[in-house]
Amino acid sequence: MAPAFDGVDVFVNSYYVRFNYGGLTFETAVERTRALVAQAKAAGVGKIVHVSVSNASDASDLPYYANKGRIERLIFASGIDYTILRPALVVGAGDILVNNIAYFLRRLPVFTIFGDGSYRAQPITVDAFADIALEAVGGDHRNATLAVAGPSDWAFIDMVRAIRQAIRSRALIVYAPAWVALAGLTVAGAVLRDVVLTSDEVKGLTREYLCSVNPLRRGADFSDWLAQRDVAATLGTRYESELARHFR
Repeated sequence: MAPAFDGVDVFVNSYYVRFNYGGLTFETAVERTRALVAQAKAAGVGKIVHVSVSNASDASDLPYYANKGRIERLIFASGIDYTILRPALVVGAGDILVNNIAYFLRRLPVFTIFGDGSYRAQPITVDAFADIALEAVGGDHRNATLAVAGPSDWAFIDMVRAIRQAIRSRALIVYAPAWVALAGLTVAGAVLRDVVLTSDEVKGLTREYLCSVNPLRRGADFSDWLAQRDVAATLGTRYESELARHFR
């Protein structure tokens, strides 16, 4: 990768893994990022714009968030100017979580919610997130760590209801303990040859790790994004597989 940094002024880093699989681990992602940052520094790169996640912390008991926090520390210690962006939930074409919620709502008579569904998330459109990233590339938000979100917070149950309405699904939404819903997703994953959600992702969702205090808010609201004709018509028409995208 070293030649890729020749003549580069700004390094935008979005590399990470969702879960440990096929010999790739969170620790692998940290060490690879360490190498990338070292190469950027050696090449004289002037700034790093890093894509992190809301509530990243190396003190977290959830490895996804803990290792995101470790990477943030690497960037702090690099001595290179930086902007760290912490989105909670980015929605748009190719997004896995919202698309696959719609996929199951289109095909199943019943959709199961973890617990009571009242836990919040802060969806931001990929276009709005990209705009903020471009501001950072251009020199804004220098040496800052920014939580970023769309205009409003959403209870997860309300997100699911809004998706169901947008795609005109008739699925019945039911509530279940997290372990019951996760067991169902494990079975679905076996059928689809994918990891639909991990237990740590469910914990992060239900603990409101997809929600930050006083984020920088930008872009269209989740409901307005769903109302776009091309979004409602295509959302969930096919399953988006993490393993097919990155491992097969």
